[in-house]
Amino acid sequence: MRASILTLAKLGFLLLISLFLFTSLPLAFAQKSKDQTSLFSRIQSSSSGFIDIDSKEFATITAQPRDYAVSALLTITTGGIKCPPCVAFQPEFEKVASQWNHDKAVKSKHVFVKVEFSRGKSIFAQFQLQHAPVLLTFPATSKREPNLRHVSFDFSDRGFSAPNVADHLNKLLKTNFKYKQPLNTKLITASIAGVITLAGAVFFISPHLPSLFKSSKPIWMLLCLGSMILFTSGHMWNSIRGAPYVAMGAGGRPEYFAGGFQNQYGVETQIVAAIYSLLAFSFIALTVLVPAQRDATRQRAGVYVWSAIFLGTFSLLLYIFRTKNPSYPFRLFF
Repeated sequence: MRASILTLAKLGFLLLISLFLFTSLPLAFAQKSKDQTSLFSRIQSSSSGFIDIDSKEFATITAQPRDYAVSALLTITTGGIKCPPCVAFQPEFEKVASQWNHDKAVKSKHVFVKVEFSRGKSIFAQFQLQHAPVLLTFPATSKREPNLRHVSFDFSDRGFSAPNVADHLNKLLKTNFKYKQPLNTKLITASIAGVITLAGAVFFISPHLPSLFKSSKPIWMLLCLGSMILFTSGHMWNSIRGAPYVAMGAGGRPEYFAGGFQNQYGVETQIVAAIYSLLAFSFIALTVLVPAQRDATRQRAGVYVWSAIFLGTFSLLLYIFRTKNPSYPFRLFF
């Protein structure tokens, strides 16, 4: 009798647990779906096309099933730790997100979110990330493929430009989003102001131009040297090809020099231009400034100092060439 009572009690207890699970699970899923819908609406109504989220919201927006894709930028642009590639990519990400959110044909198919390291450390740990930025895209789920894996944007191969991100998303999501490079209002304003300033300067100094051409040899020399350095360092190549300013190398460290002699970054152009400028100035110092010294001791010291600067700088230039292409055969000091 007691055994049958105990058996009935156990069965009743199991029945109560089963009933509780069957009633609570739908409520949990309904709450989860409600939170996801609310978060999706927030992103869709955002003027910037994306919102900053934390770890909990990340789990909500990427939860399955869902009929939309999610692109999450995992980055470090706030707090005590900042990475140059993250700062460089941020405006490009904002351009794509803003234009995507204004395109009605693709707006409801995909959303953008941003996760700062300070708010989403568990997300970085979940994906075992040792570097930033990282752009992860989670495609929409379907009955055939309910557990699609996320896809990471390859910054090393594609660079940091917004058109490349848009092209990556179109191929991955099979959309027809057309990215348009926004007008650079700052550049246009600066150009107009520069033209007006130049026109005014020419108008006021035009009576003095003949004497300026005759007596301002150092000015024209500096202008010529500056132009030569500007163009030989690769400024025009960057303008035409739209090269990224900096790239992400192994371990998430910024990469300042692109491999090969057919590639370069914006920061690389600036570094090479600075080296060329120092070479030019040291050569001018050796040929003009040092011979002008009347004191023999100063003249000798000038020869030693500027020769050392010239040779050291030239060695650095050759070292950079070997960094870009290890098969480069020439070197000087290092």
